[in-house]
Amino acid sequence: MNDDRSPRLINLTMRDGQQSTLDSGDWIFEPRDFAKIISASAAAGFHGAEVAGGQSFQIAISRGYNPFTILGAVSHAISESDKIQDFELQMLFRGANALGFRHYDKDLIEMTLNEFIKNGITKIRFFDALNDIENLELPESIKGLERIVLEGAICFTHYADAPERYTDAYFCAYAEELINAGYNAIAIKDMSGQLTADRISTLLPALLTILEVKNIPFTLHCHSTNAESSKNAIARAIELGVHTIETAEGCLAGGSSHHSLATVAPQLIPNQVNYNKFEKSIENIWGKHPDRKDKEIPQDLKEQLCAAGVPGGAMPFVIRDLQQQEATIRAKYLASNKSIKTREDLNKFSTIVDLFIIELKRVCQDAALPLLVTPTADICCKQAIANLAIGADPHSDSLAERYLNRGGQPNPDPRYAKLILGYYGELKSYDSCGQTHTPSTDVIQFFESNNSLQLLAITHHPSQTIGGDDLREAQHSAWQLIQRLGTQALSYADFDQLTILYALKPSGATQTDPIEQAVQTYIKRAERSKIDGSGSTFPDYETLMQPMLTHLSAMFVLQPELKAKDIPKLPLAKLGNNLCNQLFDIYIDLPIWSNVTSLSNHLSKLLSSSHISPELLEAVQNVSQSLTMLDARPSKQEKDTLHAARIQFSQLSISDLLNSVALINSFINDIAKYATNPKAYAARSIGFADLDRLTKLPSSDQKTNPWEIGIQQSITGKYLRLENDFRRRAENWKA
Repeated sequence: MNDDRSPRLINLTMRDGQQSTLDSGDWIFEPRDFAKIISASAAAGFHGAEVAGGQSFQIAISRGYNPFTILGAVSHAISESDKIQDFELQMLFRGANALGFRHYDKDLIEMTLNEFIKNGITKIRFFDALNDIENLELPESIKGLERIVLEGAICFTHYADAPERYTDAYFCAYAEELINAGYNAIAIKDMSGQLTADRISTLLPALLTILEVKNIPFTLHCHSTNAESSKNAIARAIELGVHTIETAEGCLAGGSSHHSLATVAPQLIPNQVNYNKFEKSIENIWGKHPDRKDKEIPQDLKEQLCAAGVPGGAMPFVIRDLQQQEATIRAKYLASNKSIKTREDLNKFSTIVDLFIIELKRVCQDAALPLLVTPTADICCKQAIANLAIGADPHSDSLAERYLNRGGQPNPDPRYAKLILGYYGELKSYDSCGQTHTPSTDVIQFFESNNSLQLLAITHHPSQTIGGDDLREAQHSAWQLIQRLGTQALSYADFDQLTILYALKPSGATQTDPIEQAVQTYIKRAERSKIDGSGSTFPDYETLMQPMLTHLSAMFVLQPELKAKDIPKLPLAKLGNNLCNQLFDIYIDLPIWSNVTSLSNHLSKLLSSSHISPELLEAVQNVSQSLTMLDARPSKQEKDTLHAARIQFSQLSISDLLNSVALINSFINDIAKYATNPKAYAARSIGFADLDRLTKLPSSDQKTNPWEIGIQQSITGKYLRLENDFRRRAENWKA
């Protein structure tokens, strides 16, 4: 089946597939691996892939990767490839929470979104854990951008004890709010396995009635935690005309992830051979049997938690924390006046899970029945476990007995107090009365009096805070990092990206700077970008080479016609504007330029002598002119001059860039460091225009002087080493 009525297919393996199944240390972030999966996805009939956002942003940083670099390399490789056309690159964004876990200033959110778009994202899925439309206000600068899909995701949940709370009418009203806010696509995000075929049968037609009139596409995002139910729900949605479905594939399908296409809708596979190759490409990257954290959860416990609405991504820490607190929870239950379980039952871990589910329901009731999705799912689950393990009497009807310890101090999680007091937003009903669901007055007053942060209930909506310092403080941190690490920091990320990374950096109790730590990890990996993994032709060679290799590795996957021998002559412009600008920033900040200044000072001393010979004078002038002619930096820091210099820089080839810096380094070493006579080193001046000719050894009939032969041999040797290095790398990239 593959006609105009067939839903579009989006591959979630690289983002949600990893997040739902793997420990953070097992994620892949190399752009060439992403490119291989995207290439196979496109050949198998997929229309796009999710490649960024969600938890992947902070995990990439913790692993020493720049999320923008990964995306930029992949998107540029796609743009240069004839193999892939109109392939959608999708990301997940948490609205006012951006890619962190609190509300951020609007100018920072706008900057972050524009940076992702600049680096190739064509579809952004926005969601809010409370379905609060005020947390999903779109910056004006991205509304109506050509070829950018702004998809508002409706978080789905269902409380069996309160079915009247999240009705079809509620979800339809919320969809209309999203459309009115500027979203041009809508999705249902079922993160905790609550959707059924019966519910889809009523909800989807109601939504399509609203959306199709306005020509707005609809996507179903349904985790496979509740395997049979979700499979039936997806099948029913396809029958009813859903526009897009999303799957995870190969060894990362199923479990807490998503169904594979072969499992849920094999009739949609347009080419079985290509689909088999697609699955094989995933196996080649992650292996046949990766260490999946979701597979460690016994099926019966998974079914218990799924029925309670716990998302698959939260299940591993729920099980882990309950196991760690099992003895304490058992003892507290036995000491409770409301004990009804037999000791034999309490010896079963499933009973401990039952107690957790009961307390989770009470915690959710206290919080006015929030939707269980990141971060509210984490917050409510951790609070329920804290109540059972730390609460004075967790089985009491008293708020104090449940949420305070025996010493009268509040239990963690302090984020739960923020949820109660409105710091994450509101639970709107989207009815004609404009009703908002809030915790009871007693609950609010209790948490105002009992929270470790000494917070009061918020008096204004958290998304309306303006004029904050998020951006200014992050820019200050980014600038300080560049001052400390120079080109190493700029090789990892440019100034704007460093600013965003600092603002949305991973949180934790560590005393170290997480972004500086990421750069240090990156620096160690960048050592492998030296020639043959160890050599270089000038100091900081790897700071220029590593960003280029990142892009080239993805380009080699998607451009089979690209040959290793052609790479040195590749103009920098072929690497894309974003990388060109980053390389330029690294280039003008290279430490070598301070040595050039020192060399120029040495030469000026020679020129100041009244006894300098004509031959030496000419040689000194040649060296001075060479230093100028091989320098692609702007002559002065003015906007027009800077722009012109960037254009000139982008027209250099890779070998021109590297050989010019290497040649300058030779001048520095031979003349300034070792005091070699300039006459022996510079019979004439050399500029960028000479480098292409000098990379070829002189022919037997070519008349050249010994000095030029020496220069030619040196540059040619460097060129051949570079060419061989690319050939070796290309073999690995294509493997």
